[in-house]
Amino acid sequence: MKIKRHLAFDFGAESGRAIVGSIEDGRLTMEEIHRFPTQSMFVHHSLRWNVYRFYEEIIRGMRNYVAKYGNELESIGIDTWGCDYGFLAKDGTLLEMPYQYRDSRTGGTSEVIEETLGKKKVYDITGIQFLNINTLNQMISVVRDTPGRFDDAEDMLFIGDILHYLLSGKKGAEFTVASTSQMLDAYGKNWSDEIFKGFGFPEKLKTKIIFAGDVLGTIDPALAEEVGLSPDVKIVVPAVHDTASAATSIPAEGSDWAYISSGTWCMVGLETDAPVINDMSFQLNISNSGGSLGKNLFLKNVMGLWIIQQCKKAWNRTMPDLDYPEIVERAMKAKPFAAFIEPDDDLFFAPHDNIAAIREYLEKTGQTGVDTNDVGTVARIVYESLALKYRYVVDLLKKATGKNVSVLHIIGGGTKNALLNQFSANALGFKVITGPTEATGTGNLLLQAYGCGELNSLGEIRNIVRNSNDFEVFDADEGSKQEWARAYEDFQKICGLEQIS
Repeated sequence: MKIKRHLAFDFGAESGRAIVGSIEDGRLTMEEIHRFPTQSMFVHHSLRWNVYRFYEEIIRGMRNYVAKYGNELESIGIDTWGCDYGFLAKDGTLLEMPYQYRDSRTGGTSEVIEETLGKKKVYDITGIQFLNINTLNQMISVVRDTPGRFDDAEDMLFIGDILHYLLSGKKGAEFTVASTSQMLDAYGKNWSDEIFKGFGFPEKLKTKIIFAGDVLGTIDPALAEEVGLSPDVKIVVPAVHDTASAATSIPAEGSDWAYISSGTWCMVGLETDAPVINDMSFQLNISNSGGSLGKNLFLKNVMGLWIIQQCKKAWNRTMPDLDYPEIVERAMKAKPFAAFIEPDDDLFFAPHDNIAAIREYLEKTGQTGVDTNDVGTVARIVYESLALKYRYVVDLLKKATGKNVSVLHIIGGGTKNALLNQFSANALGFKVITGPTEATGTGNLLLQAYGCGELNSLGEIRNIVRNSNDFEVFDADEGSKQEWARAYEDFQKICGLEQIS
């Protein structure tokens, strides 16, 4: 029997990969064939994504595939982060380089939301947490600052959708990534008329919504010839939002579990069959992000490993050889609970110097006598605070749904940090299961296989995940249970977080 191979392109904020996958004997085999940087760039005082460079890297990945496997390929699918988008002109070209969500143009847009429709109304429609990075905020900045863009724009596509369009010539806004925009009706799974009319967005920008597993089309014949692929290669959209592709690969069974998709951002959530939109979820600012194959991801963003990445960037100015394993080793030897930070404080969103930001946070919260020049001390503060914030968010999710949680699944690149995994188990007080590490790529590939008819359900996908990976279990340390319980209380008080009963 001929092996059916799929090619996933997984784009993250720091890097991207091309991964080949195929299902044989009930197991998914994966091979990375290309890796590349993806960082944004400053252009005329704004932060942008060079999408055409991403397209170049996709072409390199396809050529690498042909060099190794020949011209036969079943499908290609792309996942990226959420929120960011680009406009297409009438002739199908990009109007401008898409903005990066950390660009400062969204300043003041939160007030516009409240003044125009009111946050409660927007939340009741979309079920999405309020963040300045949301597409809604970015689009409000267009209305306010550059309304002429709307005159020239014919379509709005998210970053992954743009890349699918460049491959196939077909336009579609995939549901999971479109759901992050805060412009969709959470129940209707389509663009909200009230949002578009209320904020003055043109109707023409309501690009057709498509869903994970849909076959968008086939590769452009001229592109296929250029890279050496067969012209019948399908473009199958996975869950374009990387969190949703990752959540597809959670190896969970039963219903009493929560998950963290751990990376630059950490998405802490529960999987539900329908959106959870009520007064409590609004007050707690919890998001209902689209999941694959009919699921809803009830989650909150936590700043995540971005904080330690930015610390490393600062440390590497004077210690260029300092790597993550050594940072973890130093943290293990440092004093426990020397101080706490709130990972989602604005100081850590886009710092020039993250060590200085941590120092400023400790000063403003009255935490004195901490040696912020010591790598291990700072790293341990970050890791412990992340674990305690995970506990806090899981408690919020439980409170809003009434759901019991007794297992936490951690998936994604953050699973490699055994110290943070153990801290998470200690903070939560129950079992943590880690893996798969390549969660997003796994979900992307298996959703392509689903779209090609090789798999028939989410249950089948997760069976493949369980058969194909080794998982590590971290049990809560009973000996430090009381110490972590005290730390959790101190963390909430110091960080000004509402006490969760």
